[in-house]
Amino acid sequence: MLALFMAACAGTSTATSKPTPTPPAISPTSGPIEQAAAPGSIEVKVTLVEFHIISSVTVFHANTHYYFVVTNHGHDLHEFMIMPSKPDGSPLPPEEQYKGMLMELEPISPGSTWTTNFTFRTAGRYEIACQMGRHYQAGMRLPIAVDS
Repeated sequence: MLALFMAACAGTSTATSKPTPTPPAISPTSGPIEQAAAPGSIEVKVTLVEFHIISSVTVFHANTHYYFVVTNHGHDLHEFMIMPSKPDGSPLPPEEQYKGMLMELEPISPGSTWTTNFTFRTAGRYEIACQMGRHYQAGMRLPIAVDS
């Protein structure tokens, strides 16, 4: 009986010896986000393409509800992040990019659309950015402002 069991195990191990690809690391926000618009929110259409971000709104108001419709029209995975920017508008150094981050949605697959509600609480200078690969360093960032 033991010999039969060992033979069965040995047969199974050779049948399953194909390498299995390791899945990519997934953030807690992965999956498409599909929220319905909050009542009275302002719709903001955001398009992500290789190394560009296009937004229908770039000046926001604190304490106003916004409904972001983020579509990846590119060929690569992208990310939608809102983070503070430097006062002079220059790119943030890598160690500061996640400090003060307001929102992050990732990974957004090519051809997919994610929707989410968001309310800015503090006035200031921010940017919408993609941190996938070296997209941010290639210029995939869009300055935005939030007025009080």
